[in-house]
Amino acid sequence: MDDNKVLQEINHKLNIIIGLISIQNKERDDQIMTLVGQGFSNKETGEILGIPKGTIDRIRAQKKK
Repeated sequence: MDDNKVLQEINHKLNIIIGLISIQNKERDDQIMTLVGQGFSNKETGEILGIPKGTIDRIRAQKKK
């Protein structure tokens, strides 16, 4: 793996750690909106929270209403 790929992987993992810290002590819906607001996709948000992507999609759609 070249240096650039290693740095990208480190950056991605640090972003996840920052995301996890930012959602502590929040309700699930607020956790989702916080992670999405930080630039995580619905798929990534689901992986971080252990929630299916479809659930993330549904919750986000409800919040838009």
